[in-house]
Amino acid sequence: MRLNSRLILAILCLSGGLLRAAPVLAQSEMDLLLFEKKNETAEPEIEVDVKDTLTENLAKSTAADKTERKEEMAEPIENDTNESENWLKSLIMGNKKKTATDTDAGMSDEEEDEIRKLIVSQRKNAAHFDISGIKLRMTPEEVGKTLEAQGYKRIVQNMEIPNFIKWRGEELCRQHGVIGFERLNACATKVAVENGYNFIERETYNRYSTKESIDIYYTSNFTGNLAHRIFYKSSVPLSDSRASNNVYINNLKIYDFWKRIDLKYGPPDNTSEVKWGLGGKKPYMKAKTGLLELNDPLLKDLDMARMFNEDTRLANTNYYTF
Repeated sequence: MRLNSRLILAILCLSGGLLRAAPVLAQSEMDLLLFEKKNETAEPEIEVDVKDTLTENLAKSTAADKTERKEEMAEPIENDTNESENWLKSLIMGNKKKTATDTDAGMSDEEEDEIRKLIVSQRKNAAHFDISGIKLRMTPEEVGKTLEAQGYKRIVQNMEIPNFIKWRGEELCRQHGVIGFERLNACATKVAVENGYNFIERETYNRYSTKESIDIYYTSNFTGNLAHRIFYKSSVPLSDSRASNNVYINNLKIYDFWKRIDLKYGPPDNTSEVKWGLGGKKPYMKAKTGLLELNDPLLKDLDMARMFNEDTRLANTNYYTF
């Protein structure tokens, strides 16, 4: 009886151990499968310590993954910062170019000078402008050839002699016995022409079909008899009629005029005066409805300076013998 009870007790203990061992074995197999699966998908840089538990290895893997993601995200942020700084600098420089008149109180004199230079460089050089193909510093022959090819006809040509040349010629003719206003004038003109002082001072061309006219003013022969002022006039949009239909048509003509101005010359550098040019004595162009003026003040000043030098050269006279 006692033997049987001992046997029964041994069987029960063995059964209980197996029952307790089964969940442990199942958990171990599950841990092993998870561990193998993790090793298959893990990055080669992650080190796994076999001595640690699954939970500890998972914690290390998660921490390493977060660290790697932070490092990957850090590089683009740094690059974006550099690109943003470069973009901001370029934007500031662009604004400096566009806002010429807005000077910052904290801006140095060198920066202000640089901005002014940028603004001047952005202005249009009116020396390259043309009106109906005519440009400044063209000769009368070039002007005539250009305009006649477009259907213009010359209706006026004024010849001129510099006043100091004319007056000296009259005095010379008087000394040789010429008297009378008309005779003195004819004699002085002949002397000026023979010495090459007679020049084309102004020409007017007209195109009747389009109601357009162009006046060209030239310098003297001291600067090559070149065009220094071109004045264009169109009477197309200048109707004085107040009838509704005429006002409507006139507004269309005005709109077309300014649209063509914008397409050909672009926006003016000085919007208040409707003026293009680099400023100072350099060439410029001004516009009003139906009117255009292209002018080169520097060329005219140069012509006057050369005439003054010639007058100074001729200042010595032989009136006195003492």
